Amino acid sequence: MEGPTEVIRIYELDEFNYPKFRSKLIDLYLHAFTTGEYAQYIAPETVEVTLDGVLRDGSGCMAFVGDWLVGLLASLPLRRDPDFPVEECPGIPVGQTVYIAEVMVHADYRGRGIASRMMECLLRKVSEDYSYAVIRVWEKNRPAVELYKKLGFVPIAGISQKKLNADGEEFEMKKVYLGKKVKN
Repeated sequence: MEGPTEVIRIYELDEFNYPKFRSKLIDLYLHAFTTGEYAQYIAPETVEVTLDGVLRDGSGCMAFVGDWLVGLLASLPLRRDPDFPVEECPGIPVGQTVYIAEVMVHADYRGRGIASRMMECLLRKVSEDYSYAVIRVWEKNRPAVELYKKLGFVPIAGISQKKLNADGEEFEMKKVYLGKKVKN
């Protein structure tokens, strides 16, 4: 692990540089979602399909400390999220809203403001094309929920999904959608 004084660099992630970092991004995704307190089972093939799909229609940013990829934020138009409960959110203009599909920071680098910096970078960029931003998070992931609230996101809806825990057993995951206006 790098020392806390290491410089964190944020780079844009798009269809041009995604292929260069694809395998590292897949490794980071698996580390972020299949280990630790909020672990679930996700097949590597599912991660590949998920990231390929998000980056085909979206963009994002990556965080590095030295040569080490430590963070990823990926977004796409909200209309690409098939689970978004449109009827529960009449105030959210789907065509003018970016969906922040993935936010992850390597466990060794959490608590250093990396997710906040990636989010600020992305929101600044998308404010040219979108009026709102929406993110979905597991309600049990209190650190993430609190971070998004600190960044100005407010709860707007909830859904339940069937997932597999780290032992491969099915469970119901309750997720909350949070939204934020990104331009007037």
